[in-house]
Amino acid sequence: MQKQYILSVYNTLSGRFEEVTVDEVVYNTYRRTGWGIENNDRSFYDHEIQFSALIGNKDDAFENFSEFISSKDDPEKVVTKKLEGQALARAFDLLDDNEKKLIAALFFDGKTEREYAAESGIPQKTINDRKVRIFRKCKQFMNL
Repeated sequence: MQKQYILSVYNTLSGRFEEVTVDEVVYNTYRRTGWGIENNDRSFYDHEIQFSALIGNKDDAFENFSEFISSKDDPEKVVTKKLEGQALARAFDLLDDNEKKLIAALFFDGKTEREYAAESGIPQKTINDRKVRIFRKCKQFMNL
């Protein structure tokens, strides 16, 4: 009879430890990893950086520890960008069909004003004027 290797692992879905049968390679790797984690934890705590050395703020909120936040994932920037995107989408929804068609052609389809003018039979200067007027209109919608 072949030897069975059983590990007790934590099931994050059920919130309980469960016994699973694995082969010898998985068993030995898991056991070595467990030892490595314990050893690494001990080493870390022997050499850890004290939180008192970190730069905080008067209320010591997580967001105030610049050591933990990358500049591209700054919570304020992420939220601001999302809100601006939502406001722009609402402004776009308020445009009439011809305005939406022009903006879609220029910014989503990648056409130039000259190409759109040739397709629509409207002078390029008129296309430019309409685009500028649409931008102003969107800006007004977003400032409300």
